[in-house]
Amino acid sequence: MQKEKNNRLCLFVCWSLTVICMGVIFWLSSRTATESSEQSGVIVEFLRKIFGDNVFTDFIVRKSAHCLEFTGLSFLFNLSLYVTKNKPSFVFAVMLTSIYAATDEFHQLFVEGRSCQITDWAIDTAGAILGALGFLVILSIIKKLNKASKSK
Repeated sequence: MQKEKNNRLCLFVCWSLTVICMGVIFWLSSRTATESSEQSGVIVEFLRKIFGDNVFTDFIVRKSAHCLEFTGLSFLFNLSLYVTKNKPSFVFAVMLTSIYAATDEFHQLFVEGRSCQITDWAIDTAGAILGALGFLVILSIIKKLNKASKSK
């Protein structure tokens, strides 16, 4: 009874975090181009001090943000699906994340100064693959540690 209650709580928490992450991505994509530039300005200025003032500094910040947002979402999708099914769902999680990335790009068509770019979707999908791989690595480490502690 207690184990079933804990499992339901874990499911709720994992899926809630996934939905919250999706909401944060949606909110960030709802920001106008000006608001988005102001938001990333601190990081851009820091990198300009290191690498100089060039077009690649802004590019690196923006594309890294795309990748990292969807790395996190994919990790959470993988975690939520694993808790739900008790087995990894690498391909399904990457597909869900990539589909959400496509809808995110489409959503940006309706935001002032933003655009829908296939390159951003590709970067988002690469982030999804990275997040899924990260999840699988961590899951593998946890399983090995559990197996080692049980054999002691």
